[in-house]
Amino acid sequence: MNKKIGIIIAVVLVLLGVTGFVVYNAVFLTKPAATPDAVVQTDLPPADAAISVDLTKSTAKDNTLVLTVKGLASKYKSIAYELSYETKGVVQGVTSNPLDLTGKDTFVRDDIYLGTCSKNVCTPHLGVTKVTVTLAFTDTSGKQTQFSKDYPF
Repeated sequence: MNKKIGIIIAVVLVLLGVTGFVVYNAVFLTKPAATPDAVVQTDLPPADAAISVDLTKSTAKDNTLVLTVKGLASKYKSIAYELSYETKGVVQGVTSNPLDLTGKDTFVRDDIYLGTCSKNVCTPHLGVTKVTVTLAFTDTSGKQTQFSKDYPF
């Protein structure tokens, strides 16, 4: 009788161990999947070569980037952006909804914070070494194009 109880306890402990291992791997070791509702599509034709894109660190705020897009020549009605980066082994990102470009030659976004904010308390994401910028442009006729490039941070 004691042998049967010992065997049952051993089997239960093994099952708990295997379950714990599987749950740990699923929760902590897998990277989040890309969302199907991403703002910026990645299968668009390339943007006009006359467009120049610059990403720099802000001198006014820590852990903040400045995105500058020039050469638009008033040919675009909207832009959407997605910045992705890795911090502590987790892929993070910043996205925008389409923003109005009507009549503009230049677009500047100077407050892109690499971190998380909640209740007016912001925590910077540290250890970022590269930021991938993907931009989606919609011209005045409705045609969409894309720009993508990696920038050191």
